[in-house]
Amino acid sequence: MKHRCPASESYGELDALLALLDDTDPYVTTAVQQRLIAYGHLAVPSLRRAMATNPPNSALALNAHACIRAIQTAALAEVVDMVIAAQASSADIQLEDALMALSRFGHPETDTFYWRRYLDDLASQVYRRERHLPTLSETARLVALNTVLFENEQLRGAVSNYHLPRNTYLATVLESKEGIPISLSCVYMLVARRAGIEVWGIGMPLHFVVYHPSLDVFIDPFNAGTFISHDDCRRFIQNAGFTFNDAMLQQRSNIEIVQRTMRNLIYAHTRSGQEWEAETLRDTLETIIRLTA
Repeated sequence: MKHRCPASESYGELDALLALLDDTDPYVTTAVQQRLIAYGHLAVPSLRRAMATNPPNSALALNAHACIRAIQTAALAEVVDMVIAAQASSADIQLEDALMALSRFGHPETDTFYWRRYLDDLASQVYRRERHLPTLSETARLVALNTVLFENEQLRGAVSNYHLPRNTYLATVLESKEGIPISLSCVYMLVARRAGIEVWGIGMPLHFVVYHPSLDVFIDPFNAGTFISHDDCRRFIQNAGFTFNDAMLQQRSNIEIVQRTMRNLIYAHTRSGQEWEAETLRDTLETIIRLTA
């Protein structure tokens, strides 16, 4: 994962802290771990190097691993805090904030500032294309958005290795340009919001798409932003073996989108044999469900 480089003085402190991770005084190692955890994503590459260059059962490697796990669980705690704050004010959570936090759980070296700027740049590309349009209709704006995401950036559906966790985490989807329907739809919505285009997330059974309310058209980011109709969605649902009802095409809240993302991640990590990640996500999802019940 890409990340910003810390200042040289930060490197110096990180090296000094890592040298103390195997100190025999537990008070020292606890203080050192707390300081490393406070560094967040900036400390993760150094912590990984410490794990790779020391025996797996050494105190230094074990303490470095514990720091990374703490950084990961802190990211999930942020998602829970977002839900608590939203529930207290009868509001929805911020989708981007929650997805970035999830990315820092799956890939704790994730630099969320970098990826936010990347999304800003994608929206800027959409604006630049719009300036060259002879007429600026909503359809033309969607075409400009599709051109940037699927032609210029070449975002695409993950056909092989569909269930790998990296295809669901926002940051790794942006890095690899490959994702599953819900993660690509989230990218679509985040860039559209920046570009001033109103679209909604639609969580159909087995597939996630985006809806443009004023044009009454659905967009399928998994299939290069193909425009699809209400009847196309109904046929997909029926062909998948479900009894169609209009509720299946209703707008999903950000909390619902995050919950579905987490369910996908739990399944993906379980398939990949990553039980700690799956169980930690499962516990967090259960907490969020209780909070929103």
